[in-house]
Amino acid sequence: MLTTLRANAWKYTAIALGLGLGFALVMQTLRLAEAQLETAHTQTTLQTERTAAALSALKTSERYRKLGDKHRDEIAQTDTAAQTALTAADAGRARAVDARNRMQRDLADYLTQHRAAAQARAAAGQCAPDTAPADLLADMLRRADDRAGELAHVADTARARGLACERAYDSARDMIEAAQNGKAE
Repeated sequence: MLTTLRANAWKYTAIALGLGLGFALVMQTLRLAEAQLETAHTQTTLQTERTAAALSALKTSERYRKLGDKHRDEIAQTDTAAQTALTAADAGRARAVDARNRMQRDLADYLTQHRAAAQARAAAGQCAPDTAPADLLADMLRRADDRAGELAHVADTARARGLACERAYDSARDMIEAAQNGKAE
């Protein structure tokens, strides 16, 4: 029997080698199939995550667009309100200038009448009053009224611009807070 084994040793070796190679082939085929399944699963997961990320980015982009549009609308309303307030301040200045001009004309008429009366008294032989203090008072009143009008206009426009700036800041702060909190109002 030993001779038979020796004579057929190469056959048995070939069979054992064939079985080993067959087993290795089956194992590698199973590993390949498992790797292919894992790759398919990973690709599906990756695609799902990409889709979710794209959807999230789209929602975030839409939310920021809405916040930007809202902020832009609020700024436009603020600008309109500021322009209205500045127009009102300019109209108030024009009314104040008209009132000042009327007052100055009335004062000029009064001074003219006062001078005419003083000249009439001087012509009648009475003592003529000095008109310099009245002229000085009229000039001081005119200058004080001019300056008060300028300061009032500066104050009115500064207030209107300050309120517009405050509303723009509040709008920007609200937009930032809404963006941080994830809300689109």
